[in-house]
Amino acid sequence: PSLTYEALSYVWGSDALHNRVSVTCNGCILSIGANLANALTHIRQESRSRLLWVDAICINQKDAQERSLQVQRMGDIYMNAVRVIIWLGADPNNEAEEGFRLIQDTNKYLDGQLQEYRNVDEIPPVPHYDSIDAGPGKWDMVRRLMDSAWFSRVWVLQEIGLARSAVVYYGKTTMDWSHLVEFMLFQASRADVATRIGNVRSGMIWDLFEDVWCSFGNDITWRDELPFTRSLNSFGGQQSLIDILAVTRPYEATDQRDRIYAFLSHPVVAAGNCKAGKKLLADYKKSVDEVYLEAAVRILETAKHPWTVLSSVDHKPNSPSLSGQRPSWVPRWDEGWYTYWLGYPSMWYRAGGTNPLSICADTTGGRPTLRVQGTILDKITWSSRAFNDDELRLENQVTGAQIKELWQQLEQQNWRGLDGDDIEDREHAFSLAIVAGRAVDDGPAEGDFNLHRSVYRQYKDFVHWERSFHGTPTAKRPTLHTQVSETTLQVHARAYVANQRRALHNRRCFLTSKDISV
Repeated sequence: PSLTYEALSYVWGSDALHNRVSVTCNGCILSIGANLANALTHIRQESRSRLLWVDAICINQKDAQERSLQVQRMGDIYMNAVRVIIWLGADPNNEAEEGFRLIQDTNKYLDGQLQEYRNVDEIPPVPHYDSIDAGPGKWDMVRRLMDSAWFSRVWVLQEIGLARSAVVYYGKTTMDWSHLVEFMLFQASRADVATRIGNVRSGMIWDLFEDVWCSFGNDITWRDELPFTRSLNSFGGQQSLIDILAVTRPYEATDQRDRIYAFLSHPVVAAGNCKAGKKLLADYKKSVDEVYLEAAVRILETAKHPWTVLSSVDHKPNSPSLSGQRPSWVPRWDEGWYTYWLGYPSMWYRAGGTNPLSICADTTGGRPTLRVQGTILDKITWSSRAFNDDELRLENQVTGAQIKELWQQLEQQNWRGLDGDDIEDREHAFSLAIVAGRAVDDGPAEGDFNLHRSVYRQYKDFVHWERSFHGTPTAKRPTLHTQVSETTLQVHARAYVANQRRALHNRRCFLTSKDISV
């Protein structure tokens, strides 16, 4: 008969190696981290035993070979558990019960509305409702909950993605995990609800749900427990390995090899294993450099669009990858904020086409080499410095004028746009280039030029662009006709800055001999 057990999903804690607690397990004394000890104390049942799988107890962490073998099985362990227990912390303010009630009451109302109107966008503006309008102070509990370190860790993404069912423990209080996700998806979809509740990091849950959890595709899942989540789960598509690694790059791992190993049980890895004829295996005897090289080569061998590996390269200025100490073409998934993918296959502006192609990585010699073929289109005649996302924050642009300086530098090159030499046309082309042609709704900005120009104008007002700037003329401001309100334009302008940060982070703008600006 199959073994019925639950699997614990928790955070070891930064002090796990130093702040130790002794516990007795099967007659043996074990030393475990304080956060794990706290979790076991809270989830222990008074009247009956509970069979748990816990990595720190069930795996000999000092044995690299055992760790490698058990990590390879991690997907099966969490997928076959009758339930995954999510430990978020000890509820120091004794507020979990009220907070969980607010979440579930809100879900009850919105799920009822969804059942009546069939589509979340068709639900009329939400009137006064006790839980939704409880006030920011009441919803602060959810904000504190979402600050739990659990939400920052890379390992938990696979653990919850493969779970059949999951329950959240905050202190002694519990709630089905599906209720938290349902609430967050509603919050991310309904501006009228979000405005009254405030920021609870719903966008993070939306992105993880759409980009990671739905892609696991397991038949028995918490994603089918509640109506709105279930309706969105049906749209989950198959992600590539490079997709998964890029999206999860901001999440933390104590062992940087786990940025790869935490997804070995994702179905896309199994598909790649079949195509390559060999498995991508966990091996803690390998260095981080070896693990990342192996992952990059596997993507090159098996991905439909292998060039996306290069779109994920985002080296820090002092990275050893830039000084020849390791291959520069291998992404460093452990080096900070990830680069926005200008070469992603589904984007309208990519120049690589959609046809599959082959890229060869030679790892047999002393230095791993990437061999590619291409066509020379033009010669670069000028380039800007590289930007970073932090300096492009709105408040920093107001004081630093980084984008205005870039515009002035371009104008000094006496360049012309593809549509002519008019300054207005040039500035319009510039405004598109610095966001990679991306509109605030993530579609192509070319779809509504009037809206894009209006958003760009609002952005310039935000950063006080029209102030005299080294004598550089600015484009005239024609009358534009758009149905978008001033308030909405301000929101769009902030999104425009966010798109700048994505497109320009760790990149340069350049001109070619044919006066093409990129």
